[in-house]
Amino acid sequence: MSEIQGTVEFSVELHKFYNVDLFQRGYYQIRVTLKVSSRIPHRLSASIAGQTESSSLHSACVHDSTVHSRVFQILYRNEEVPINDAVVFRVHLLLGGERMEDALSEVDFQLKVDLHFTDSEQQLRDVAGAPMVSSRTLGLHFHPRNGLHHQVP
Repeated sequence: MSEIQGTVEFSVELHKFYNVDLFQRGYYQIRVTLKVSSRIPHRLSASIAGQTESSSLHSACVHDSTVHSRVFQILYRNEEVPINDAVVFRVHLLLGGERMEDALSEVDFQLKVDLHFTDSEQQLRDVAGAPMVSSRTLGLHFHPRNGLHHQVP
């Protein structure tokens, strides 16, 4: 049985953050991770579209295949903050050549989105420093012929 390497690419755009109900004033950051089932051998890479090599607290970065958005400050209720970070996840999969389409449609892709908060800007410099205040896991049902096109507010 021959094996084929397939590459699946997911793009996630963090356009803006809209504060519906202010819980606490402070600094926020969104962290996005793509999880792939361990049943199929794979290699995952994450990058930020259009980013130069400079990395500061106020720019997005990648740490252990988790993308950290830029840090943004929320001061008011109903405040809208532009983020404008685009993330590209590339998954290189090792698939069986005979049932490639079936094997690819059975891969379990999950997109995990976490919101972290702190009232101290210094605490966000440490990767594990800011506690998570909210988390969502989205199951991505990917089909090789139909693809995946979603917009989630």
